[in-house]
Amino acid sequence: MNWFRRTLAVVVAVALLASGCGGDDDDSSVTTIGLLSAALADTAAAPSHRVSVSVGTQWKVLGEEFTTGIDEQSPVLVCEANSEREHCTFDMSKLIESLFGFSFWPDDLDDLGIEIWVHQERIVVDTSAIQPLVDYGPDLDMGPLAPGVFFIDLTALETGSSELMEAVSGSSTPDLREMAKSLPAALTVIEQTSTDPPSFVGTTTSARLIDALGGDVEADALCDAAELGTPSLTDSDELDELIAQFYETNTAEVVIELDERGLLSVLWTKEDNSGLLRILAEYGSLDTELSEQERQEAQEAIELFESAEFIVATRVAYESDADLEVPQPPPTADDRTQEWREFFPECG
Repeated sequence: MNWFRRTLAVVVAVALLASGCGGDDDDSSVTTIGLLSAALADTAAAPSHRVSVSVGTQWKVLGEEFTTGIDEQSPVLVCEANSEREHCTFDMSKLIESLFGFSFWPDDLDDLGIEIWVHQERIVVDTSAIQPLVDYGPDLDMGPLAPGVFFIDLTALETGSSELMEAVSGSSTPDLREMAKSLPAALTVIEQTSTDPPSFVGTTTSARLIDALGGDVEADALCDAAELGTPSLTDSDELDELIAQFYETNTAEVVIELDERGLLSVLWTKEDNSGLLRILAEYGSLDTELSEQERQEAQEAIELFESAEFIVATRVAYESDADLEVPQPPPTADDRTQEWREFFPECG
């Protein structure tokens, strides 16, 4: 349940990407990087845009394969942004189904969603649609995400906690102005595969991709260790380092498509995270507080993950639209700033 609550918390923190709105040295690569940078910068100059994020996964365990293709018509996250505000809708049910290959919710829990509005001074969140989840599990503690419409005062967070402010105001769709510089430079291999419209294929590491998209590799490793490690090992610097090293060496595939105007159209990424599962399983077996039965289960998990595969693909579609109208947030006097300050998980 901690994982579930952290997922919801992270939605508020990372669904704000659009609001902010080394490579090879040969001549062809330099030209390609320049073309990409210009395209991303031009996209960032658009007065308003829509960002849609879709997720697909592939699991292979004990010879059985479970695959969810990327559903372009049913994205997990949609954000609309202009110079004044941003509005995001997050489909929680779709995310769970996309990650695990099936929906384990009862039928009446298939439409769980959260809406978020971001302004310069406050975030408004509507969690009314998750009321069926609370009805299904009355003992479920949703903390400050209890169904309702509330706001988080960003000015209060800024004066009270710089770390929390940084986390809450971070983004899941990077600031395109920053990405125009960081993403092309992060690709260790890059080539243009089409000219009409322009398309590019590149490879990098998970760590370089995280950095290029505005993330923090060490913070991600810390969160993974804290959330997925066993309780007595979550403070282990060694586990943090192992996960960070995995990101530093793991290969990430990137495809960038431009539209007919030369603006960013679609960003695809694909990463094989199978090795991360093995790290967590092997390290968990070292827990000195495990019972004999738990130790046996840990060993079985290691054997299971030795041949397991876990591949995650994402599709982020950008649509520049000068006439896009971003809806106003609903009125609310429910201030949950302090509750979020106390609740927001600081990994590790």
